[in-house]
Amino acid sequence: MVTLECYHALAQHMKSADYTVLFFKLREILAKYEPFMKVKCDDDGYYRLFTPTNRPFIGIKVQRKHVGIYVLPLYYNPGLIGNMSKRQVGKCTLGFRSDEDEMIEHLPAFFERCFLHCVETNQIPMH
Repeated sequence: MVTLECYHALAQHMKSADYTVLFFKLREILAKYEPFMKVKCDDDGYYRLFTPTNRPFIGIKVQRKHVGIYVLPLYYNPGLIGNMSKRQVGKCTLGFRSDEDEMIEHLPAFFERCFLHCVETNQIPMH
């Protein structure tokens, strides 16, 4: 895994600088939901989105051995997981270790399923 120079200053505050590029890649995928959510945390290595009804949506956190994606909609609807079960490390947690992981390309569709679940359960009013 390659840490880009532009992330070097940010990486020094993360638990594992090796996951800097991965963290920002995952964060970029989730950025499209910011207009519909509340950004509760946007620190070096930790990013959390909450629904407008103040429920956790998805969080990303750099850990020592992986980058964890914490997906609360999975708690309420485990069927949302689909093929992302290959990276499931807990009931509502996915773990990634490489920014070149082939499963990253499936994350946008997975996040969209989670977003639609929140819309359908009125956690995200779409009036």
